[in-house]
Amino acid sequence: MVSEEEIARFVAEHFLDDDDEDVDAEEDLLARGAMDSLGVLHVAAWLEKRYAITLPDDELTIRNLHSVRTIRETAERAAARAGEP
Repeated sequence: MVSEEEIARFVAEHFLDDDDEDVDAEEDLLARGAMDSLGVLHVAAWLEKRYAITLPDDELTIRNLHSVRTIRETAERAAARAGEP
C-alpha cells in the first residue's frame, strides 16, 4: 500500500524549502510552484525505487501527479494493473 504520509515527506524533502512543512494531500503542488514536469518524473522514479511500481507512460501526466492524493491513486492503479494476469 502506498502511503500518503510517505509521499508527503518525499515531496516536502525534495520540492519544498522547509522539509518540515505539512503538505495537504489535496494541495495542487504544480499550482503552488513546488513541482514541475521534471518533478513529476522524479516522483515516478521514486515510486519505482521505493514501491517497485512502474507508471505507464500514459499515466505520467501532471493531472495524475499534481497532489499527494493523485500520486497515491495513480501509483495504486498502476500497482493493481501490474498484478493483473
